Amino acid sequence: MKEFFKSAFRHIFHNKVYATINIAGLAIGIGCGLVIYKIISYESGFDSYHKNYLNIYRLINEYNDPVLGLNYDEAQVHPLGKALKNDFPGIDAVMCFYAAKGQITIENKDGTSDKFMENSGLAYAEPDLFNIFDFQFLAGDPSKALLNKGSMVISSSLAQKYFKLSPRDVDEALGRLIIINNKTSFQITGIISDPPDNTDLPFKIIADYSSQTASNPYFNGGTDWNEYNSATNCYLLLPDGISAKDFEKQLVTFFPKYNDKKSGLEYKYVLQPLSELHSGKIDNYNHRQTSKKKLLILGIIGLFLILIASFNFVILSTAQAADRFKEIRIRKIFGAGRFQLILQFLGESIMLSYIATAFAGLLIAHFVFVYIKDIIGYKLSPGFVANTDSLIFLIFAGLVVGLLSGLYPSLTISGRNPSRSLKTFLPTKNKPRSQGIRNALVIIQLLISQLLIIGTIVMDLQMSYFLKTDLGFNKDAILISTLPGDNIDKLKVIKDDLLKNPGIEMVSFGTRSPLANWKVNNEINYPTLEKDIYFGNLKTADEDYFKLFRLKFIAGENYSSRKNTGDAVVNRKMTRLLGFEDPHDAIGKKFKYGRDGTEFTIVGVLEDFHSESLQNPMDNVIFSNLSFNIKEMAVKFSPARTNLNNTKETIDRIKAEWAKLFPDNIFNYSFFDEQIANMYGEEERAANLVQLFAFIAIAICCLGLFGLTSYIANQKIKEIGIRRINGAKAAEILITLNKNLLIMEVIAFVIACPIAWIIMHKWLQTFAYRTGLSWWIFVLSGIFAFGIALLTVSWQSWRAATRNPADTLRYE
Repeated sequence: MKEFFKSAFRHIFHNKVYATINIAGLAIGIGCGLVIYKIISYESGFDSYHKNYLNIYRLINEYNDPVLGLNYDEAQVHPLGKALKNDFPGIDAVMCFYAAKGQITIENKDGTSDKFMENSGLAYAEPDLFNIFDFQFLAGDPSKALLNKGSMVISSSLAQKYFKLSPRDVDEALGRLIIINNKTSFQITGIISDPPDNTDLPFKIIADYSSQTASNPYFNGGTDWNEYNSATNCYLLLPDGISAKDFEKQLVTFFPKYNDKKSGLEYKYVLQPLSELHSGKIDNYNHRQTSKKKLLILGIIGLFLILIASFNFVILSTAQAADRFKEIRIRKIFGAGRFQLILQFLGESIMLSYIATAFAGLLIAHFVFVYIKDIIGYKLSPGFVANTDSLIFLIFAGLVVGLLSGLYPSLTISGRNPSRSLKTFLPTKNKPRSQGIRNALVIIQLLISQLLIIGTIVMDLQMSYFLKTDLGFNKDAILISTLPGDNIDKLKVIKDDLLKNPGIEMVSFGTRSPLANWKVNNEINYPTLEKDIYFGNLKTADEDYFKLFRLKFIAGENYSSRKNTGDAVVNRKMTRLLGFEDPHDAIGKKFKYGRDGTEFTIVGVLEDFHSESLQNPMDNVIFSNLSFNIKEMAVKFSPARTNLNNTKETIDRIKAEWAKLFPDNIFNYSFFDEQIANMYGEEERAANLVQLFAFIAIAICCLGLFGLTSYIANQKIKEIGIRRINGAKAAEILITLNKNLLIMEVIAFVIACPIAWIIMHKWLQTFAYRTGLSWWIFVLSGIFAFGIALLTVSWQSWRAATRNPADTLRYE
């Protein structure tokens, strides 16, 4: 064993440059592999900490959409939970919740009050929430916490923030009162630990379900079977003896019993496992999902990184095989068998791999974790002490990489016949077979790099398409603010006051901005639509809305300032749906909307615009000047006063006007262009990750090419000297040394193009609106890849080609 280590370290120190290249490449590959493993573990482990994880399901709706085909949505009605418990006695744990955002008011003992705006984490839930999911109670009884009207459970961090308590004194918040949206007072009946980061149900304020009128004016006592809302979800816990498929069969007759009006849409209830909540096709409370395809792609990239690093090891080891013939000859003369030699070289490979693994875990992974924190939006670390999975990964990765990297070189080197070498100490050249294997591995490296470069370019183009495509409206310099629900009569006053400010050009009120992730979606009724049922996106908007957002009229005109006239402005897609190719023909036509059959008259038609993200197709959009469902205020800043100082001054003026008219409400705002950009956050994170790891893969590949070129140049140093003496120019020698790289790059490019086209074409098909796969993308990536590879090897080749031949032949 002692001789083994001495031999291994002797070989490493004798070949410091190539050992360093191998260790660096393996360390980067394994370190990035660990990072990707932790990302995949984190994303795929959402909510897995619940003890009933495998038996928890969300009830969702499956239906046939005439445009999209088989589709799903999560919206449910309020009485669903009670009906399920009544009709299925074996299902004891069923819970509906209504998610909301709201203003929290804390009345202090000195008569003052503190106000907080909670844009997430607020939910109204039925008591079975705590029977289905695991919430750690620090104070209070989970079985009674939500039984009474006006009861509430809050997290430890909020108890500290609201009542200025220390972590040890959070139980003192029990019995205290919280007011939501200046409407309803709730008494705190429980304190829970803050939910972990990897949950799609990060509730921090949980109020009793029957009191949701504080946030939801359409609750109607929780008995309305027609009030579907995407913020209302239903979860249940299946007993061990009942499978999801069997229960879905029982739900076939349950649906029409309570949903007669929906039967025409071929609706039915299906169960979505909690394990699919984070990767499913429909939204979840957290509004953040990572599909299994994305994780698979990320995992493949991680595997590529490790393979590229391992290939570097194999390439350099086989290239150096001739240098070890003397050692092999001497060992065999003293009786060493081939198996013993294989163990020797495999041991060296594994030792080198574990040295690299140590650097990977202690240095590379930590650096990458810090760098990607802003990219992925959360903090990760190897956590060797708290989470042994990182340590197991490194131990396993080091062993596997060491074996895979060292197996072929050890078989090749140990299998050489030393008999011919006994006559001379000159090393024999590498066999054509070894060189062929080496070239094949280089081609695979270049192929992987080419695929990643093409993928990065396409993903960047798609993100640019998302952010730069004309959406059909203006999005710049527009502030969006959430309106208080009970102060509609004051809207005209604040509008008039704000318009006196020279920094404000226009003000408008409506349900939502033209492009929003929330909408009112109901059926459109018109004689031409008797066979199929289509949905329309209804937006309340005042008469200034279209001018503020610069929506273009192509037929008819705007409606008046009068409320509830039944006049409607629709988009071009809507008129085509109704059967009018010429939008002017739709003016004056009447249609009905929603279950109540509200009648609208078309007075204007807008050019089509995107009312949802470009991932989804366009909606049939309906605008009307209604007196209800007014949720937001849009403020358009004057173009001449949009620099930083003027913008800040204008916002301060808006806040001052807001405080005068709505003193009990926090001014909650954001900018419209930022809202739109945030819609593509998940895609942007994925693109940035691929871009980062593509760069790292190219760097590892270049590291190997540098080492290989350096070795080949040193091996051919005398040949180059003879060529120089015989009149060869440096440029000719440079071409001779690099021509193999050019050939291998061309082969990799030819193979990569069709593979990349298929992969990226399928990826782009997941978006309703997408960029094209133009030929120049592939040409540009090929030029880029070849340029990087050429720059990597040219320095060593140029040094060898320009070296004084007298120095190379001095000792010949």
